[in-house]
Amino acid sequence: MAIKTEPSIKGFIASDPRLTFNDDGQARFYARIGQNHYHREEDGTFTEMEPSFHDLVQFGKGAELSAERFRKGDKFIAQGYVQDYRHMVDEEQRTDEQFVAKRVAHDPNLTTYTVDRRPRAERETPVAERDSATRTAVEQSAVEYDGLGR
Repeated sequence: MAIKTEPSIKGFIASDPRLTFNDDGQARFYARIGQNHYHREEDGTFTEMEPSFHDLVQFGKGAELSAERFRKGDKFIAQGYVQDYRHMVDEEQRTDEQFVAKRVAHDPNLTTYTVDRRPRAERETPVAERDSATRTAVEQSAVEYDGLGR
């Protein structure tokens, strides 16, 4: 069986991320992202070039988790796909690209973090024991969704 692969990108969150919801209640995470670029010189050194900027979106429970976890300046890796979208700019229809993320994580090569390997049940307080009146929608999603589509 062949190895399954999907497109991915790496970069940094260049804007304050936004979480919105459509009329059906589906979450949408949006962030303007930047990607650094370098040019290799003949002597083997690298010259940093101007970064490029793009749109990143994510939908559903993953969007809610990303809104909770990511801030402007964070370095990330995302898996998903590129799609074109149309929108109005200065009263003209324009087509641009956006990266639709299925998964987004902090870049482990550039981010310090701690891995919690306790079983999921030990990491989370059961929903029934929490005061549902004080829980936000994002917290609820984090309890119901472990970031792996489960």
